[in-house]
Amino acid sequence: MTRAAPLPRDAGLTLIELLVAMAIFAVIGVAGLAVLDTVLNVNARTDGRLERLAQVDRALLVLRRDLAQAQPTGLTLDDTALRFVRAEGADAVQEVTVALDDTRLIRSLPRGGEPPLDQVLLTGVETLNWRVLDAGRTWHETWEGSSDAALAAELTLTFSQDGGAAQVTRLMALPSAVRR
Repeated sequence: MTRAAPLPRDAGLTLIELLVAMAIFAVIGVAGLAVLDTVLNVNARTDGRLERLAQVDRALLVLRRDLAQAQPTGLTLDDTALRFVRAEGADAVQEVTVALDDTRLIRSLPRGGEPPLDQVLLTGVETLNWRVLDAGRTWHETWEGSSDAALAAELTLTFSQDGGAAQVTRLMALPSAVRR
């Protein structure tokens, strides 16, 4: 009878080698999971910021379009609101009021004998400041519709964002400035 050849001593894995390989694989897996969790959290925060930015952009777009249709001398600005008359067609006009109600930016449109229609343009607004530029290039915090036509309106919004405050300022030309 022939004898079988002896097996070499390094023919397989020892238990210690197997445990070390499993530990390395576990560390890599945990690190990968941590990276994936971080990426998902950053993505969620970014989506929230982008949605908030889109809300602010939509509100400012509505206001800019309204002010582009404002009558030259029908603008009134006081501590609480901006009011102006907007042309809706050949003969139709509509008074628009933009004000801050608690933390909501409200656009108010009258509806005949019924209560006005209030449209919430933006929530989370802390402060709302308007200024009006006259033909002499002077800024006014208050404005009473006069024979002088306002050239521009400046809006500064401060609103809450991610636990802090963000500020946006927009300058909007009025139709009387375009005619000059």
